[in-house]
Amino acid sequence: MTRLIKVARPSSSPEKAEVEEEARPAPKWNMAKLIAFRFCLVYIALFFLSEMRIMYPLLGVFGNDLPPSALTWQYHGARPFVNWVADRILHVDASLIEPVQSGDQAFFWVLAFTWFLAAAVVTLVWSLLDRRRGNHVALHKWLHLVVRLCLAAQLFSFGFAKVFPLQMSLPLTRLVEPFGNFAMLNVLWSQVGSSQPYEILLGCAEVTAGLLLVVPRTAMLGALLASVELTQVLILNATYQVPLKIFTFHLLLLSLFVLAPYGVRLVKFFVLNQSVGPFARPPLFQARRAAHLALAAQLLVGAWLVGSQVHEEWKLWDSIGSSGPKPPLYGIWNVTSFSSDGRDRPPLVNDAERWNRLIVDTPHSYQDGPVSSQRMDGSIVDYMAVFDASHHTITLARADDPKWAGRLTFEQSTADQLTLDGLLGGHKVRMQLQKVDLSSFPVTHNGVEWEQDGPSRPRLNSR
Repeated sequence: MTRLIKVARPSSSPEKAEVEEEARPAPKWNMAKLIAFRFCLVYIALFFLSEMRIMYPLLGVFGNDLPPSALTWQYHGARPFVNWVADRILHVDASLIEPVQSGDQAFFWVLAFTWFLAAAVVTLVWSLLDRRRGNHVALHKWLHLVVRLCLAAQLFSFGFAKVFPLQMSLPLTRLVEPFGNFAMLNVLWSQVGSSQPYEILLGCAEVTAGLLLVVPRTAMLGALLASVELTQVLILNATYQVPLKIFTFHLLLLSLFVLAPYGVRLVKFFVLNQSVGPFARPPLFQARRAAHLALAAQLLVGAWLVGSQVHEEWKLWDSIGSSGPKPPLYGIWNVTSFSSDGRDRPPLVNDAERWNRLIVDTPHSYQDGPVSSQRMDGSIVDYMAVFDASHHTITLARADDPKWAGRLTFEQSTADQLTLDGLLGGHKVRMQLQKVDLSSFPVTHNGVEWEQDGPSRPRLNSR
């Protein structure tokens, strides 16, 4: 008699397998995992609530409507707690230095320590009051989503500022300033800014990580790429004295938080050379329609973040980018003769007031203005400037000296010859200037050369 054998069929699709996996009761977390998650949740929440740099990119184009005080009000709100911790526990001075030009002030170190203490206390109380809780699966799903999108927003913000090579552009002053006068930050900025293709590629890597983070299915790859990039950025910030070490470190922690659910699988695959099966991602909602709507909402948020950043950077690129309009007298001008109050001043290196060069550039975010003068000792002075092309005048002011004022009339006999006449800081001056050919600086030849017989002006031979 023939026996019929019933053969079990495999699950019809990965989606069905995921649904079956979600139908099972969530496993109970051990105490260490519960405590670690609670601490992370509280710490991340405090970090987000007290750091406007996290919130600002999420606003997109509407962020431009915020008053300047909106960028620091959270710091002022946290200041009483920071001052208490600094005075009572650490016994240090942690005053907030304004305007805030460094994210590594003592205030921010103490602020991070305050977050740590507050998160530890809240975690302890939470764990005592919620001892019967078996897991925080639902909370973890939502926190994972928020962290993914906030981290993606940061990567878009920094990335598109390099895709449109503006963040680390090379100002003309760097071409004539002695390298020994560079701060370490200026060395890094000049190294990246001198090669637009390199800066653009760095931005593309950050934008790619952000795009991968927006999509749930590729979040692990995005977090992995982001963690590598942010580790490099943190090392550069630390070794080149860029005052964003605390903020970058926290972005790296956020990428590791997103990566944490995949940690065991990554170790098995990359370290132990073991095979791993598909990962069942718990959806935000059990209902298929709600889950699809949640995915669509995430993609819309990602599109909003990308569109806003592209719009702002494109607008900025059109106004101050290398292809944008140049101010009158754009370029570097050597001062061939200089007189002050009717007295000729020869080019002596010990003359701290005589101009050696005039530099007129497009605006840069890390300079006070588009006009600079280089003194005979090599020092650079930046000026805020207003050009009146119809009357051939330049009005100058200095951010470091509100009482100083200057007004010059300019006249060009030829494209390379310039005469300046007027007042600088109360002294009547007259200058003759010769324009410098910018292509004479080797660093301006920043294109890719596939065929090279040797390095340009190497000075790399052994001595």
